[in-house]
Amino acid sequence: MTPINALSAIKPAGSATSDTSGRQQFQQQARPGQTLTATVLEPAGNNRFYLDILGQKILAQSDRVSLSSGTRLDLEVISTKPLLELKIISKNPELFFGKTLTLLGKNIDISGLFQSIKTGTPPLFTQLSPSSQQGVKEFNDFQQTVVGDKDGGPHLKGLLDRLGLTLEALLAGGNKTPAAQSLKAALLEIASLVKGGGELADATNRLLGTLELYQLAQLRLSSENLLMFPLPLPFLDNGYLLVEKDDSSKDDTTDTDTLRFSLHLSLEPLGNIEIIFLQLEEGLYIRFACESKTKKDFANSHSDTLKEMISSTEVLGLSFTDTSGNPTNDLIQQLVPHGKSMLDTKI
Repeated sequence: MTPINALSAIKPAGSATSDTSGRQQFQQQARPGQTLTATVLEPAGNNRFYLDILGQKILAQSDRVSLSSGTRLDLEVISTKPLLELKIISKNPELFFGKTLTLLGKNIDISGLFQSIKTGTPPLFTQLSPSSQQGVKEFNDFQQTVVGDKDGGPHLKGLLDRLGLTLEALLAGGNKTPAAQSLKAALLEIASLVKGGGELADATNRLLGTLELYQLAQLRLSSENLLMFPLPLPFLDNGYLLVEKDDSSKDDTTDTDTLRFSLHLSLEPLGNIEIIFLQLEEGLYIRFACESKTKKDFANSHSDTLKEMISSTEVLGLSFTDTSGNPTNDLIQQLVPHGKSMLDTKI
């Protein structure tokens, strides 16, 4: 779980209570194990932000998360001395657990880990089974290969097939060879060899946590008629694809020629981008959502180039907005059941 520290309490405007007495009163009333709800009021810089807790404006700090104004948090009091320490929790432990939520903000890039296991003394790579050696090497080679436009689709499919998001299903079906050659299988073996901790163990567990969260997201979103595919491409800070599943078998009136899907991306220097596609028999509608007006105008200035690049179908409509959110937060909102609150977070 992610801890945050309450640094001070400031009474709302108009209160006669001083800052010091307000902080002391709140800290005296809090008890370890107590749960409460807070709302993020505003960031204060240097990993600090103001929370509204029980009507009091609390200055808090966390080195592990960034919080957006308006975010509602479920908190548990961990300790009250010397500082009031609060843990971000969830009311739905089946779907959310703090460790993996903090990992989603980083994309899957194994170049650093692969270099570490190849250069140790002795190299950890040589201690892995042949199938794990093959799995981690092939994934790294795929990830570092620059491909052209025509090869983009098959290349991405190769990356997804090697991630290991279907590891358990493959093993249950008796398909041991592809399961053993996946990235997840290799990471599990690496984790078993570096139980003592350290940077390599942390990096391995972070990658495993990210893969497990994506598996959880796929399972949860499948009930919402959505398919989710992570985009483990090194040039992306974060990214995934959402596709609306064809449910024509359940509804005879469904237009089987209609396809809806969206890309949720974060990359430098464009920042957060959401691209929504509506594919019809007669052509394609596209909407670009950028994170600011400046970036929206920049993307719009290249609209003619984009239309020229799409040659397989006619572009019926192309629009640009400045309404994009953080892809991590957007996915979390997809996962949270209606009426629940959850942390907006990124690393």
